[in-house]
Amino acid sequence: DGCRTTTVHSLAAFRLQHIIRPFSSQSSMSSSYKEPSDVLKRLFLPPKDPSLTLSSDYEWLVITQEPPLPSIEMLAKPEEKLAGIRFDPALFTPSRLDYATSLVLQHMATGEKQTIDLPTNSEGVRYIRFHPSKPYFVFSSKVRNELLLELYKCELVGGRWCSQKIPLNRRMNFVFGCAYQFTSDGNNLLVKAIPGNWPTEPPEEPVSTGPAIQAVAKDARKAPGRTYQDLLKNEYDEAKLKHFLTTEVLCVDTRSLDANLVKQSAGGRIIQSLQSSPCGQFVLAQLTTQFSYSVPIRRFGKDVQIWGLGSDSTVEVASLPVDDEIPLSYDACSRHPRSFHFHPVEDHTIVFAKAVDGGQSLNEPFEGERDALYRRALDGSSLKLADAVKMVGLDWRYANIDFCESGMGIVEEYRWNDRMERKWILDTDGTKRLLWERSWEDRYTAPGEPMTRRGARGRYFVVQPTPTSIYLEGSGASPVGDRPFLDRLDFGAEEIKTTRLWRCTAPVDGDLDASKEVNGVVPSERKDICETLVCLLPDNVSIMISRESKTTPRNYFLSKLSGEDKSEVQVTEFEHPQPDLLGITKELVQYKRDDGVELTANLYLPANYGGTARPTLFWAYPREFKDAKAAGQVKGSKHRFVSAHWASPVHWAAKGWVIMDDFSLPIVGEGDAQPNDTFIEQVVSGATAAVNYVTSRGVCDPSRCAVGGHSYGSFMTAHLLSHTSLFAAGIGRSGAFNRTLTPMSFQSEDRSIWDAQDIYITMSPLMHVKKYSLQEKVGKLLLIHGEADENSGTYPMQSERYFSALKAFGIESRLVILPHERHSYRAKESILHMAWEQEEWLKNFDP
Repeated sequence: DGCRTTTVHSLAAFRLQHIIRPFSSQSSMSSSYKEPSDVLKRLFLPPKDPSLTLSSDYEWLVITQEPPLPSIEMLAKPEEKLAGIRFDPALFTPSRLDYATSLVLQHMATGEKQTIDLPTNSEGVRYIRFHPSKPYFVFSSKVRNELLLELYKCELVGGRWCSQKIPLNRRMNFVFGCAYQFTSDGNNLLVKAIPGNWPTEPPEEPVSTGPAIQAVAKDARKAPGRTYQDLLKNEYDEAKLKHFLTTEVLCVDTRSLDANLVKQSAGGRIIQSLQSSPCGQFVLAQLTTQFSYSVPIRRFGKDVQIWGLGSDSTVEVASLPVDDEIPLSYDACSRHPRSFHFHPVEDHTIVFAKAVDGGQSLNEPFEGERDALYRRALDGSSLKLADAVKMVGLDWRYANIDFCESGMGIVEEYRWNDRMERKWILDTDGTKRLLWERSWEDRYTAPGEPMTRRGARGRYFVVQPTPTSIYLEGSGASPVGDRPFLDRLDFGAEEIKTTRLWRCTAPVDGDLDASKEVNGVVPSERKDICETLVCLLPDNVSIMISRESKTTPRNYFLSKLSGEDKSEVQVTEFEHPQPDLLGITKELVQYKRDDGVELTANLYLPANYGGTARPTLFWAYPREFKDAKAAGQVKGSKHRFVSAHWASPVHWAAKGWVIMDDFSLPIVGEGDAQPNDTFIEQVVSGATAAVNYVTSRGVCDPSRCAVGGHSYGSFMTAHLLSHTSLFAAGIGRSGAFNRTLTPMSFQSEDRSIWDAQDIYITMSPLMHVKKYSLQEKVGKLLLIHGEADENSGTYPMQSERYFSALKAFGIESRLVILPHERHSYRAKESILHMAWEQEEWLKNFDP
């Protein structure tokens, strides 16, 4: 079961096809995987960054460390693929979980650390969840050599953290996410568990369940659907789904640890979600009731109910059918009520959204509105649910609402067609006031997002320093790169005003706009670093930030917003994980496309670069825009730490290559035009501009250019090799090459193949293979794909069929199928083999 590799070499006299077939024995499997050179092996196997979790009171930090990469044996374990989800049928968890092998508590202010000993039988821990108001958290421990996760609590007692097992006497069910959550009052822990006396094995697969039948009734509503994977196929799949997802709910007292069955779940229910009411006495449960073979589980039919904890009371909120009739347009939505949740300020009031135009963007708005937000209050004594009351009507589609502890809401609506958004203040009396209306593509003018923080009864609220103000946090995009910020927005007067409270330190070079700096003054002290705001602490003065530079890894600090105390506390001291990258230089470069659109890229030069032209690796991912000016804006920061994730091309800088990473390929369609109407012309123009730029700088040897990308970047790579002679080689990982196999929209394209047939044909690299073969310089192409790719539209057949076409035209190419891998690769063996394949593919161009 090793890597399946197929290669075609283009020669003058003949074509040679070389096939390495899968091996079946364990020894053969391991010998079929290859490893790259030592420097790449070190770079592809760095230690994993620690995970950080803040306590509810923001006083403690939990630091956990996971192993860097799992083995292929872990990926090869049995896996169920049902209704759009993949899970481990033996553990009742999502498949391929990592577990932390260390657990450290650190006091934020003093730096005091305490290592928590893992249970003696533990392979590792996961799913840390903090109590809403106390120094108390729970976690799961994977039992060594057993198919079981056990639940533990860890509590601060007498200045020391002490852990204790919670005796459930039931197996927890994590298939649909974390199995437990605290009630809002913190008195109980709700735990999803496998029902008592439940069969240990799923139903035995029959020889046949008979024909699997789907039908469309006469005069049925239109029901377009994207190319979802892992859908239910027959009655046996339905039976398995019921077996693995059926759960009961236990209510565990957080003091005594006594566990009692939530009566409404007796016998088991297929629970999509549970949410505790703010008062802690009720639960909002969303329960699967109807299956579908055409959509994933999140769109199955469901009942929405309110359960009373400590009683058997059930209040019906809604009963919804399978939601398979949503139009393809991103301005469309379900015609049924959606987005059910408890109002976080009131004890037990339901909030939900509903389209008033039928969910169809082509329909006329109803009385000027497309969506509305409603509330239904529950009488806690009679358990009667009041009729729905309209909270607010919206001209566009409802996106989200966040509440302040005062009860005031911040409502967001959007219009996809021109990428516009609005945010409103929704007062408790139902009146609304516009905060802003803008294009979300324009990063330079982005005002930020309302800052939320955990507040009363464990809920997250928009932070209000005064009754007429909120905080905003944002990435702070600017011509000198991203400089994150914190603002206070005051809306008490007729004119809304913002005050800048904090901003990332300004870089040494570049012009600054004083109006966007703290106190309206250009800072005198400037450093080439990148800082981000992690959180604002409850005193509204102290902040936690991260800081990094090109050569210094990200670490965390406590600082102050204002006042004379400018001292800092360094919270973490993480070391450089990839010292082989030291000396590599990074620039954020700007240049123009031939139509004047501004472009950017991250340019990496190898250590000890001597000024000569080098082989250059270009790596990108096209993005769609409706505004050419927004497409040309600078994104990211050139002062971020130089590191290399497994999917990054930056590793090749350590081998002496020049790297143009994330070079801009904006696909612009202004006005009535759609971006994909001229996709090929724009992607070729952007790539040509990138090659011309580095060639004119003298750092790139144009005869030794390679291009690559993952997913949509792989799709881009095939197009660039088909329509240009810019590149001698290409690397395409996990891509899609035939858009007719994704006929119901793809990426940001929301027209179907029947609405835009020419676009689908033209945008399919498969249709241009003959043109590819006739290029003046035919670049060779390495295709890599995960055998178990779960991503919509990028199933392995895409690469297999495209490779067959390349083979038919004698184009030098190689297809590598990585066993057990999904859209993103995980196993150590797979990633090292991927690196070896890429290294071998490019070695003839090495400096």
